[in-house]
Amino acid sequence: MKRTLAVVGIGLVAALATGAFVVLDKGGTFRTIDAHFAGRCTAIGGVVGAEDIVIDHKAKRAWISSDDRRAWAAGSPVRGVLYAYDLGSAAARPVDVTPPAPLDFHPHGMSLWTGPDGAQTLFVINHQSFGGHRVELFTVKDDTLSYMGGVVLAELKSPNAIVAVGERQFYVANDHGSGSDFGRWLEQTFALADANVVYFDGQGARIVATGLRFPSGIEVSVDGARIFVGEATGKAIKTYAREPLAGNLSLLATTPLDTAPDNLRRDDMGNIWVAAHPKLLALVGHFGSAEALSPSQVLRLSPEGDGFVAEEVLMDPGDTLSAASVAAVSGKRLLIGPIMDPRMLDCTLP
Repeated sequence: MKRTLAVVGIGLVAALATGAFVVLDKGGTFRTIDAHFAGRCTAIGGVVGAEDIVIDHKAKRAWISSDDRRAWAAGSPVRGVLYAYDLGSAAARPVDVTPPAPLDFHPHGMSLWTGPDGAQTLFVINHQSFGGHRVELFTVKDDTLSYMGGVVLAELKSPNAIVAVGERQFYVANDHGSGSDFGRWLEQTFALADANVVYFDGQGARIVATGLRFPSGIEVSVDGARIFVGEATGKAIKTYAREPLAGNLSLLATTPLDTAPDNLRRDDMGNIWVAAHPKLLALVGHFGSAEALSPSQVLRLSPEGDGFVAEEVLMDPGDTLSAASVAAVSGKRLLIGPIMDPRMLDCTLP
């Protein structure tokens, strides 16, 4: 019995030590935040929790996914909103274009697909208030959206980010592999590599990438030959070769980052832009209170071989915008959205 208790005790101490290392090292606890940005930004109010933004570069239009996550946490969820944002106007304001359906709508990650004929579909992850997840599809006509219906998949355990590769085909990053609260806590606390990427071919779904640490961003290359996945607790960007017909993925490279990447967005030049969380413990505190600020960081990733070279473009301690989750760029325009703040930033790059 004594030996059993000793073994259990040693295991517990090892687990706590590992957790402390993950929190202090991966969480960036002691990191110094040096605020900088060479451009200028304007705060755009009235948009709560603009967690994801996608840009139609040709139409000069952005689509914004908005949900009041503090209301959700307080037990009083309100229906989420999809906004259109005119990048052709220097004085643009978000316009609510949310269709009446689905009624139970809490949008998260998004992706815009443009077909060879120019027809467009907006794919949106929806976390339903009564539980469960769907991928909702909307046809795009100018600045209006029409609901097409949703896709329900058993493989969508914890969908965070999505990228469309066809009219109905898409990849989804599950930020957790476990379906239980305790299992998710273990994944987060110890940065376990249990999450995955799911591929839907229009008929059925399957897991095509495993061993990921909280993947919260996903993007596709211009030619569709590569898929990029950002790991928040893994602090890295993974590059996968993609088989266009089968949809299978094979790992090509891992680009380490000194931060926790969130959504990935490709600009009109082929670079990948990343909103990131340099202090994960501050992010956790921000989830609990709006008064607890969480730094926001924006990186530009330039392709180099199979990986990237990262350049920090913006760092903010959180007083301008806390917990930025997406940075979308078109030309000199940079839009930054947060997980919870009731505003977004419309910035001009230098």
